[in-house]
Amino acid sequence: MPSSLRRVLSLAVLALTLAGVGGARAEVAPSSGYVAPEPKARVFPVARSKWYSVINFKDDWLAPRRRFVDGRWRQVGFHEGNDIFAEPGTPARATTKGVVEQAGWLFYSGWRVGIRADDGRYWFYAHLAEPPAVSPGQRVEAGQTIGLVGNTGYGQTPGHKDEFSAHLHVGIQEPTGEWVNPYPLMKRLYENAQSR
Repeated sequence: MPSSLRRVLSLAVLALTLAGVGGARAEVAPSSGYVAPEPKARVFPVARSKWYSVINFKDDWLAPRRRFVDGRWRQVGFHEGNDIFAEPGTPARATTKGVVEQAGWLFYSGWRVGIRADDGRYWFYAHLAEPPAVSPGQRVEAGQTIGLVGNTGYGQTPGHKDEFSAHLHVGIQEPTGEWVNPYPLMKRLYENAQSR
C-alpha cells in the first residue's frame, strides 16, 4: 500500500476514534512508536510517531483571549505563546536543556512546567494531561519527557479539564522578561523533526 494512502487511512481511523466512534478515546502512550530525539540543542516539544503525526499548529501569537464574564464575552488579554495541538497523551518534551523552576497547577494553565534554560530563557509548557513528570530543581535535557499533552486548566481544582481541545501551550520568555513569539522556532524544529 502506498505510504500516502496508508497515512490517509490512519488519519481517518484516528479522526473517527477522536470523534468517539466506537466509544474509545485515542491516547498515545510514550512507547507507541515514539521516536527518541537526536542529541541536539533544541527539539520540537511534541513527540511524533514513526509513521504518522497528528500535530497541528499555527502562528497564534497575540491572538485575542476572551472569557465569558458576567454574561458577556470579554477580551481579557492576548495569547503570549503558541498552541500545538496533538493527540491526548502524546509525550510533551523539553525543547532545550535547563532546570525546572516551576511544576504544578495554575488556574488558566492547568498542569504546567517552567524550565530555565542554560541561556537564561524561561520555557513555559501548559495544559498537560496530568501532574508533570518533573519537579522543581530537576535538571532536564532537550527531548526529555516533561509530561503528556492534555487539556487541563481554566479551573481552581487541580485536574480540571475539557474546556478546550488537547494541546501543548509553549511560551518563551527572554532573560529581560519579554515574552517572544515561539512560532518561527517551533516551525523550524517541526520541519527538522519531519525530515528525519
